Amino acid sequence: MGSGDRSDAPRRPRVLIGGYACGPVAEPEARAGWELARAATRDHDVWVITRHRFRQPIEDALAADPVLARRLHVTYLDLPPAVMRLKRRSWDLYWYYAAWQRSLGRTARRLHAELRFDVAHHVSFANDWMPCGLVALSDVPLVWGPVGGASTPPALRLSRWLGLRGTLTELIRGSFTSVVRRFVGDRVARRASLVVAQNQQGADHFARRAAAVVVEPNATLDDLPPRADEITPRKAVFAGRLIALKGAAMAIDAIARTDDWTLDLYGGGYEEKRLRARVHRLGLDDRVRFLGHQPRERVLDAIAHAEVFLFPSMRDQAGWVVAEASTIGCPVVCLPLGGPPALAGTNGHVASLDGDIVGNLVEKMREAADAGGHPTDRWSIARLPDLVSGWYRDVMRDATVGGATTGETRRLRILASYRRPKSTTNPYITQLFRSLNEVADVTPYSPASALFGRYDVVHLHWPELLVGGHNWRGRTVRRAVTSLLLLRWRITRVPLVRTVHNLERPTNINAFDHGVLERIDRMTTLDIRLNDQTPPREGIPGTTIEHGHYRDWFAPFMGGSAVPGRIGYVGLIRRYKGVEDLVSAFTRVNDPGASLHIAGKPSTADLVDTLRDTAAGDARVTIDPRYLDDEELVHAMTAAELIVLPYRHMHNSGTALAALSVDRPVLVPDNEVNRALSEEVGPGWVLLFDGELTPDSLREAIVPAADRAPRPDLSAREWSVSRDKHLAAFRRAVSISRGSADPVVVDDSATNTTTGRPAV
Repeated sequence: MGSGDRSDAPRRPRVLIGGYACGPVAEPEARAGWELARAATRDHDVWVITRHRFRQPIEDALAADPVLARRLHVTYLDLPPAVMRLKRRSWDLYWYYAAWQRSLGRTARRLHAELRFDVAHHVSFANDWMPCGLVALSDVPLVWGPVGGASTPPALRLSRWLGLRGTLTELIRGSFTSVVRRFVGDRVARRASLVVAQNQQGADHFARRAAAVVVEPNATLDDLPPRADEITPRKAVFAGRLIALKGAAMAIDAIARTDDWTLDLYGGGYEEKRLRARVHRLGLDDRVRFLGHQPRERVLDAIAHAEVFLFPSMRDQAGWVVAEASTIGCPVVCLPLGGPPALAGTNGHVASLDGDIVGNLVEKMREAADAGGHPTDRWSIARLPDLVSGWYRDVMRDATVGGATTGETRRLRILASYRRPKSTTNPYITQLFRSLNEVADVTPYSPASALFGRYDVVHLHWPELLVGGHNWRGRTVRRAVTSLLLLRWRITRVPLVRTVHNLERPTNINAFDHGVLERIDRMTTLDIRLNDQTPPREGIPGTTIEHGHYRDWFAPFMGGSAVPGRIGYVGLIRRYKGVEDLVSAFTRVNDPGASLHIAGKPSTADLVDTLRDTAAGDARVTIDPRYLDDEELVHAMTAAELIVLPYRHMHNSGTALAALSVDRPVLVPDNEVNRALSEEVGPGWVLLFDGELTPDSLREAIVPAADRAPRPDLSAREWSVSRDKHLAAFRRAVSISRGSADPVVVDDSATNTTTGRPAV
């Protein structure tokens, strides 16, 4: 087997591709796999494992292209003939595919022992709930995909168009694949260095399951006809199998809502009889035509002449016909389900599932007709070499960032002390979880995963939560589990890394819990501090990793402008946060144009009463005493010219950083931490008051925009920076626990990137 174009050339990275369907043939899945493999040969030497049925077209292609033949090497794999003879029905594909992937894993290990691959890439099938044999190469970065399947339609909501058979099929399929995906696909995603999802719904699923994810459908298109010079007005075209999930019934209903649109349906299937009856019942015989299966060239020509390509499919992971229509320049009307929105791109007009779905489709048809379409090369084969090389470069780089080299690339396994993030989770935790999963495998806390799971390091945030609970039963169970955990961690010598959020422990814990927390402190291998002003704990090495910003997190909700004279307080309302002091000081500000808005969930109803009593009927003070979601939080902050956080004790404030992330200045107590933050972000963004908060403090803090930097400087708080620093800290802790680093060093010697001062 060759390894490049010249024997004296530097060794090119080696890639192993697993492709159940991979060859230069007309089948979309096989063609996509082949084009990905061929694209990879530009910068890599590629080995492909595929089935014998693709042997002849592959050998013909290699014979016609000597350069490709030197760079691409193929191993053909099939199961024994006795097993293949059992594969007689269409559904036999699934068990055979699983068995074939298992065999591929054995073949991959044999080839890897000989060739030492730098990247492994699973390219087909596209089902994200099926196994991937390349996980057998545990020391090689894995690219998984493009894969799809996680997107499932709201079957009951769409049952009117799915019909009984289609609804039952989608409910059963969705239930079955979700269970299998949990035990198969999700595990592959956690192993993969990169998941390439066919559509955004799939990406959203795997982003929550510890995978670095990009969205890139497997469409590979060239040589399509141009957009016709003369477009047939009010002509819609549908092309696809006439089965329930493709949405032809919904397309017909949309035509019925118009007076002048016509529809040509290309394709056949079990739904055709029911669809014809629907057309007749709606009186559309003269406006809807069933044209059956036609050559691809004729279908593409029809799309080129149509005013709109109407494709309300309910579960297409990556329907190539949508990419074909968009490439030609025909506007596409589709639903926000599966792959069509991504494939349609800028030519897409996506109808909402809220309210009158058919009415929404009609509205989008008219919108698409008015807007027209524009030809695009988004899905051309020419895009693939740069795309694939970027994927491979990133996963090899991340393996290096993670402290590994070729042959030693296993991602670090981290047990986090928090549950799997959900919509109400602190965004700091959610962003940390997502960013770390780009370079490591993070397992959220559960008693089972903590007691019986496999991990290299434990990351603790608020250890008191391990022994707390709302009732005595919950506390008893948590204390028992945590006691067992401490025993496991001590026996296995797993390193503990602690992010120090608070300087002191909570006051409402008993002696037993204090004892548990003392043991955790003694077992801690490394501390992560959020600022340089957090004092080091005696005998525990430490490093500073600044709290990441919220700019990307809040970006979808930005756009509001400030109310002139508005001062705001946002966040949880607690006694120690001094909100009463803010209300008292504001009521003494003699300015009818000023206002104060307090928004956040209070610890008690009495506290809200106290705030209202303090306001003494001042109509300029408004209070919104409830939990705010992210959109409401951003609106509350951006509506203010100044955010005031009058905390009586302030060390690390996520709320201050949140305000700065939406470009709002903050007024905070004068202390060492806040002075450093002010120096970091630039003049005019962090204002300080000393001692008691007074009306003068509030008046003086309204700094004209001209006296501030254009935006707060949060460059030291990018999540990519935080991610890499965390990974380095975890690997340092592992080294300390193994005796390969000096555990008596109290702090790292790196200069703090925020202040330019050595970390202390």
